[in-house]
Amino acid sequence: MRGMDKPVMILQRLVSVYEVALRDNGFSHKCTHALKFQILICYYYKKYKHWEGIVMDIKQISYFLAVAQEKSFSKAAENLTVSQPTLSVAVKKLEEELGVQLFYSFSREQRLTDEGLRLMKGARRLMEAYQQTVEGVRVMDRNTEGAFTLGLSPLFGACFFGDLLPGFSAAYPNIHIEIVEDGANRIDEKVARGEVDLGVSLNTDRLTAAVERRHFTTQRNVALLHESHPLAERDSITVADLREESFAIFNHNFILHRQILDACHAAGFRPKFALLTSQWDFMVEMVSKNHAVSILPKPVLEKQSHPHVRCIPLTDSMKYWDIVLTWNKEKYMPRSCRLFLDYISRNLPPDDL
Repeated sequence: MRGMDKPVMILQRLVSVYEVALRDNGFSHKCTHALKFQILICYYYKKYKHWEGIVMDIKQISYFLAVAQEKSFSKAAENLTVSQPTLSVAVKKLEEELGVQLFYSFSREQRLTDEGLRLMKGARRLMEAYQQTVEGVRVMDRNTEGAFTLGLSPLFGACFFGDLLPGFSAAYPNIHIEIVEDGANRIDEKVARGEVDLGVSLNTDRLTAAVERRHFTTQRNVALLHESHPLAERDSITVADLREESFAIFNHNFILHRQILDACHAAGFRPKFALLTSQWDFMVEMVSKNHAVSILPKPVLEKQSHPHVRCIPLTDSMKYWDIVLTWNKEKYMPRSCRLFLDYISRNLPPDDL
């Protein structure tokens, strides 16, 4: 590359990186269109000599164009819903990086210098190209084909994925999701062995070092009591208040089973079981007929009405239910699964704290 000027060298290097990024599914769409934007910046500004330290981004360009259009820092800041000092500092930094003055004051207006006019022409093309790039990536994502496996318990599916799955399928109609239903304990094992691409589980110390986790939601646990139960009118209770009761809870394949046992032991008693099952609706039925008490996440009971059942908040170690998304970081994650992970991150259920 001897004799080639620095901007052209930078441009060619970025083009190469961008092409690799497009071939490699390991790059997110945000990364690829950000790279392309930097390439466009190099292209439109390769005539400038001040290349060292130039790190222009979308925000700086949009701030500059807003001031140029409004001819006022205060009006531009109001339209952008940012403070005027923030806008002024961003434009000043852009001027310092380019080594030129972009605006001058005249009759209470901000007028563009010759360098500012030159920058504005290129900046407008840049913004148009950026929008086209983003839209092109969105179309590419929508047309992505593929499949992945999602491991979750029927309880998680009933509580949170009734809306998420149809929404994702509408956004990405060519991606197929294979649901692997099992207790959270078993799902954790399948994720650790690489048998499922993505799992939904409770956040516990049982997750191995190879398993990556990301917060999904935190929800409240409640005690389920028959309406005639002496504790049914309480505002809250503890697990210790249930020491004389018979429990209807999940079987040993579910993490919630172990958590309830640990909470009972911490409260100084060994629980009696009226029912161990994999079906949460069986537990609710047992409570509605006054045959047992139970502990379940609050969202389960919000899906439908349950006559004769009262839900009482817990205030001890069983108060919260911290749910995470898990995957094996040593296993390749398909692009289709990464798109699902991004989709979930944009549509997380609100925490109930």
